[in-house]
Amino acid sequence: MRHPRKIQLNGSAYPLHAIAFDLDSTLTRPYLDFTRLRRQLNMPEGDILRWVATLLPKERKQALRMIDTFEQDGVENVEWNDGAQETLATVQAMGLPTAIVTRNSRASLLAVCQRLAILVDVLVAREDAPPKPDPACLHHTARQLDVPIAHLLMVGDYRHDTDAGRAAGARTVLLTNGRVPSWEVDADLVIHRLSELLMYIEE
Repeated sequence: MRHPRKIQLNGSAYPLHAIAFDLDSTLTRPYLDFTRLRRQLNMPEGDILRWVATLLPKERKQALRMIDTFEQDGVENVEWNDGAQETLATVQAMGLPTAIVTRNSRASLLAVCQRLAILVDVLVAREDAPPKPDPACLHHTARQLDVPIAHLLMVGDYRHDTDAGRAAGARTVLLTNGRVPSWEVDADLVIHRLSELLMYIEE
């Protein structure tokens, strides 16, 4: 049963009806070595999925096959991030609907959820909507959860998460995992461990 809450951000309380979490490095510890993937793809620095979209159809198909294999191979090493399992369980016990929004494939996402026994209301992979930083994936998530986009909270560890959330009109939380971001942060809230999120949610 749904129980809308509020979240304290910048000294003000905002309606909170649902939370969308990123997967890798947010709910899970980092388990994908993107430097290795770039070497395999022989690509420069930058957004891998955007780069793949610029390839010719035959090359794009081959690159996506390599990415799918890379993601599936990583699943065997996946573990919960610090405090993530407890945080997810707590917000669900509050009656807040939850989603996972990832740039990974659906097959990879389902494999991770099965391995860690993750249960959420909505799963959004790159096949379901244009992936982050495109805001379309969060509009899709809000529709699936049947909540206003302004009352959805996007929690993730990278600028793609906060950029997508802000562009969509959602509230945003950046999880640093104890590291200093190498980009200019534009988020409503910055936390170092996922469990810190619970301190900002209220009745």
